[in-house]
Amino acid sequence: MERYDANRRKSIVVVETLRAGIPTRISTRELPDLRSSLTNLIRQDLEQFSQGQRSLGRLAWGPYGQGKTHALTTVEHVALDMGYAVSRVSLSREVSCHHLLNFYGRVASVIRTPDSKMAGLTKALNSRKAGDLLSSPIADRDRYSHPLPALVLEDYFFTSGEEQELLYGDLTGTRLSSPELKRIHRAARGEPLPKFETNFRATQHGSAYFGVMADAIALCGYKGWVLLLDEVELIGRLGKIGRLQAYRNLNWLLNWSNREVRRDGEHELFCRNPYPIYTFGVVASSLRNDVWFSGTSTPSAKNDRTQIPEVAVEKFGADAGIVMRDFFDTAIGSNCPTIRPLETANLATLLERLVKLHGTAYAWDAELDVLELVGTIGSQPIRTHIRATLEALDIAYLYHESVRLGTTDLLEASLQEQEDFFALPDESDG
Repeated sequence: MERYDANRRKSIVVVETLRAGIPTRISTRELPDLRSSLTNLIRQDLEQFSQGQRSLGRLAWGPYGQGKTHALTTVEHVALDMGYAVSRVSLSREVSCHHLLNFYGRVASVIRTPDSKMAGLTKALNSRKAGDLLSSPIADRDRYSHPLPALVLEDYFFTSGEEQELLYGDLTGTRLSSPELKRIHRAARGEPLPKFETNFRATQHGSAYFGVMADAIALCGYKGWVLLLDEVELIGRLGKIGRLQAYRNLNWLLNWSNREVRRDGEHELFCRNPYPIYTFGVVASSLRNDVWFSGTSTPSAKNDRTQIPEVAVEKFGADAGIVMRDFFDTAIGSNCPTIRPLETANLATLLERLVKLHGTAYAWDAELDVLELVGTIGSQPIRTHIRATLEALDIAYLYHESVRLGTTDLLEASLQEQEDFFALPDESDG
């Protein structure tokens, strides 16, 4: 069996992940950073964050196929290199931020840290002890909307084996029943679980888990918790109430609230986020174009910038409506950049690097006129250019013949994005 050297294996990984449309940390390191202005912007935010300044989170807008996911992966590796714990997730119909505690389970279960290849915080937590909590913000039970998650973390340090694993599961979103929590607490502490003024409610107190986990990450010596969200546009597929809930939660995670709304129940998430969390998300422009600013010619038309604040006022009062209006203004303001198509020279630089990687990966003298290919493909997403480049290289490698770039054979229908993705009726909120 042929032995691949490390450089060749690395090149194969980059080529095949790009072929699958799944950027990785390796691909972001091996390909030129063509969105350096965006990367530097987030790096600056994180530098300020590490110095105690609570930077506002950001959303970055862009058409399909313009490298938003690749940019998100680049930011992930930057944040890890800077000493942050990072959770990177793609939103979906099931986990689209409208149910905060469900969403928490998604992001908490995939935490990555700079000093571990395994997802999770157990390695770092196990290097701490219960006494360390006394000098941490976690000791302030008024810091959270409910004291239960902080008590679960405290019990974690008094347990071992299966019980400790169960508590860690609870801390990362796989919640234990009340009887099970009571049993573990009594066994670990020799006393009954304290009675709380109010019962823990998933719909009202999910922010407490976010806060405790973010503070636990800081307790373990990391600079904070960075949340990276892909496909934020999928929020647009929810029903109206679901979209309100998702925008409200996203507003809180981004730390965009600049008003103090009374803290009780559903009103809590209209307040400022006090925890060491920095959130950056990428969004297809279709959410803004088709959902936020669509026409009002039919009763079912979505125009969230107008309709959602009105719903917020009906459900939570006038202050909540103002917060939601501020959310939309911030989301389309200067704080949220737009990822624009690359200039031809920059795109050619990317594709030339891809040609070299393909040659290294499959041990052949790869050649391709990338400028001619760019001219043939024309104004298409970066993703289309990458796939067309790989297709041309594959044909040349397998059949020892060059591709006629003057044709449109490289533009298969499967490479075309569906710009009407959000032209769908409201679905139920479930």
